[in-house]
Amino acid sequence: MTHTPMSLMVLNDATIRSLLNYPHVLQCIEEAFAADALGRATTLPVIGHSLHGGRYSIKASHLQKKPGEAGPEVFGLKLGSYFPGNAAHGLSTHHAAMLLGDPLTGRPTALLAANVITEFRTAAAGAVAARHLARADAGVVALFGTGTQAYAQIQALRAVRPVREVRVWSRAPVQAAAFAQQLCGAGLSAQVMLDGQAACAGADIVVTVTPSRQPIVQQHWIAPGTHVNAMGSDAPGKQELDPALVMSARLIVDRAEQSQTIGELQRPVALGLTLPNAIYTTLGELCAQLKPGRTSKDEVTVFDSTGVSFQDTSLAGLVLQLAEEEGLGQHVEL
Repeated sequence: MTHTPMSLMVLNDATIRSLLNYPHVLQCIEEAFAADALGRATTLPVIGHSLHGGRYSIKASHLQKKPGEAGPEVFGLKLGSYFPGNAAHGLSTHHAAMLLGDPLTGRPTALLAANVITEFRTAAAGAVAARHLARADAGVVALFGTGTQAYAQIQALRAVRPVREVRVWSRAPVQAAAFAQQLCGAGLSAQVMLDGQAACAGADIVVTVTPSRQPIVQQHWIAPGTHVNAMGSDAPGKQELDPALVMSARLIVDRAEQSQTIGELQRPVALGLTLPNAIYTTLGELCAQLKPGRTSKDEVTVFDSTGVSFQDTSLAGLVLQLAEEEGLGQHVEL
């Protein structure tokens, strides 16, 4: 048997960023969630391990596509890590890379840097949820967090709602001030709020993007008609929302079992508060139009995002397709 060399397309984060825009990414992610709800996404159990003060995880999936949908059929895996101690050494706390394969032959086809893919797919999930669940006129956002993903969340939200004002809360006021200035430079009205309750007062959308392990948003802060995107809880012990808020709102999740083990439902589960109907539906069922999104102007909705592998796989497949069309990337033989 003759073994021919494997040729991998290699793409770095800068090239990937140049290929993406949020309207295009939102379409890709919406279709990926719909495909999951319709049984066309296979997501394998996550492998995770902690070491030297950090943690890495391996997520793998196979996403089938219908003709005409953004991106090809693709399977692959992502190795992602979070090492908070890196910040003290001037290094990024997050690193990720993806390996894609040809679903017809099983041959590895591409090696992609995945920090930008993770950034875009996470922000896109929040925006897709807001498109289905936030009021159409939602323009005031309370933002908890000031990292790269916090900025991405706002940029993605602007593609689906008329965002005009952002209230920024952070445990680091100096960092929050610099972040608010960055938002102002992007054409938004932004101000730092030292009090979380004040940030939520009058907000149409509340977005939490922090590594918090204690609630930073309380139930009584949230007015009728508000939509909440809880984006930060994606590991055991993390928590951003008051359990009473989670249980009283209309709860939409990306993956039910993950919400209970690494998402906002893990604390209610530990307290014995969960009911069989605690979860209204999944984002995929909204995207596939199997369930309605917002049904009244006064209901409070919560989207609990824990991150699912098919988001990465779908967007990586689209990136690879766009790179090939533009003649970008390097080919490496193994």
